[in-house]
Amino acid sequence: MEFAFTLRYRLPSQCRDDDQLAGQLAACDCADARVSVNRAGYLVLEFLRAADSPAAALSSAIADVQRALPSAELIDIRSDFMSN
Repeated sequence: MEFAFTLRYRLPSQCRDDDQLAGQLAACDCADARVSVNRAGYLVLEFLRAADSPAAALSSAIADVQRALPSAELIDIRSDFMSN
């Protein structure tokens, strides 16, 4: 199954080059995400990830981003499958 979700990260000031970020993310198995960076230094990753479950999709994506950008701080997760 494929799961759609968005991860938002705060980036350190030295990590604001869109092309470099996209390359680092793709090299760490995040080619399934649309990458954007806003002026405030927030990285937004819109994933469509294949996995057996929503939890597996989220945990693998978070781990992949952490490998690619260890200094990025996860600040928000948005998805339709995470509701109270």
